[in-house]
Amino acid sequence: MDEIVRKYGKQGLYTQQLFRYRTRLLQSMGPAIELGRSFICGEFQKSYSPLLLLWKGIGAFVGRNPGYRVLFGPVSTSNDYHSASRRLLVNFLKADRFDAELARMVRPRRPFRATSRMRWAASDIRSIRGLDQISEVIEQIEADHKGVPILLRQYLKLGGRLPGFNVDPGFNNALDGRILVDLCATDLKFLQRYMGKDAAGLFLDFHRVRLHDWRRAS
Repeated sequence: MDEIVRKYGKQGLYTQQLFRYRTRLLQSMGPAIELGRSFICGEFQKSYSPLLLLWKGIGAFVGRNPGYRVLFGPVSTSNDYHSASRRLLVNFLKADRFDAELARMVRPRRPFRATSRMRWAASDIRSIRGLDQISEVIEQIEADHKGVPILLRQYLKLGGRLPGFNVDPGFNNALDGRILVDLCATDLKFLQRYMGKDAAGLFLDFHRVRLHDWRRAS
């Protein structure tokens, strides 16, 4: 991100097409990596291996360039999902993973507006505990029983937080959450999985994070 902004300004960022950024947001993130769209061929989409390879590629880049500790970009929920599922997911993420401080510096260009009536009260949403439970609820809504999108699940497992949601007409009206992951706040076991133990250790040492302060990797 730093090289792109230096050369083109914030207009050079892909996510600037989806969200309006205040300059101080980019300054507050420091060196960061913007992740754009990723595509996996249809015949491989039910396999975890392609997604694992994508994350290992990102991990390898960070391992070689440890100054980059922040990942950000759009994480999409397809328009194939029922509007009730998308609304429920947004409300859950706002209650569980919303970043209010960042939200003051980010504005969606086309804010998400639900087209279905909400069947759950706010207290019901707050009672949902974790990704697995919200995914089970969505599975009950969807005709094909799909749950929370797998890429979103992975971002959230890395500790991702969302300051805003946008609808992208150029991407079949997909619901985009603007995700941000601070890798120094990511569980060690995930860093080791995607970066390798040695590279994860060097990365944390670069940022002066003590290994004994982290949860022990399984």
